Amino acid sequence: MKLFKYIFLLFFFFSCDSDDKTSEVTDIRYKVLLDYDGDLVFIGDQTNKVIFESSSSEYYLSILGYYNEIQSKRLYFISRSDFYSGFMLNYIDLQDLYENRDYNYTVQSSIINFDENDYLMSGVFMESENRYHFLVTEDDSNILLKTFESGLLVETQNLTSSFAVANFGIEGISYLQESNKLVIIQDVFNSSTQKTKIIDLDTFSLIGEHTNFNYNFFKSFGNEDHQYLIGRKEISYEVHEYLTDLEGNLITYNSDKYAFIGRVSTGYDTEESAFEYFVNGDVREEVGTINTTTGELLQQGVEGEPHSRNSPIFYFKPN
Repeated sequence: MKLFKYIFLLFFFFSCDSDDKTSEVTDIRYKVLLDYDGDLVFIGDQTNKVIFESSSSEYYLSILGYYNEIQSKRLYFISRSDFYSGFMLNYIDLQDLYENRDYNYTVQSSIINFDENDYLMSGVFMESENRYHFLVTEDDSNILLKTFESGLLVETQNLTSSFAVANFGIEGISYLQESNKLVIIQDVFNSSTQKTKIIDLDTFSLIGEHTNFNYNFFKSFGNEDHQYLIGRKEISYEVHEYLTDLEGNLITYNSDKYAFIGRVSTGYDTEESAFEYFVNGDVREEVGTINTTTGELLQQGVEGEPHSRNSPIFYFKPN
């Protein structure tokens, strides 16, 4: 009788263990983040678990623009190694890196024929892996948008003469890749207000202009249909963060610094139709979803210690 009980208990234990394993959550997609110095991390999209990290075999002073080519599973970025060298277009083969788990990844690179006499005013706006824009100034007066294709300059357009964007008092420059819009926030002369100009780079036309956004600009994010601005302002020694739509209409504000999203990494998950975020720093290590109607963060923890924190979120599904 005792032998029968032991056999029954063993059978029960192993069957439960087997059920637990079959019910384990597994990742079929990954969030990929590429830090400004080249550190890269894969995080499971279902488990929120750090899968592995990899560092570049090259040194980068900064990474200035990104483009994730989903079909080829290549992550493109534009970098500079120091203040004296030129700009390089690079790509990482995410499928190869995922399969081999290299501690130091290598990139394929090509030179961009950038005029070193130009003064770069912001990051690089990558419209695709072959087409990207540099916002530069050659003098104290004009702001130019220089468009490159496959490393060569193909077009130069003047924002100062076209849209009255003066080369002073610029408080924010941001590029919204999915909608191919450029946002420039500028002080209004002899006023306490700011003017926001929205330029459609597909048509090189001014599609919006307002003075509703009067905060310290931190970042923008969005998809093809909806775009948002984030700003901050100090009131009575307390910092408030503001989430607005692209027209500057206030969605929400809060003073809880543990819920700020101005410095988080963001990405739009097309499969789940959700704006997601990642943050590692300021005593926060979390991923989650941004409710763009209320500004509420639906927070989740991260298993592991990701070190990348200054990157958009890219999505990768292995073969």
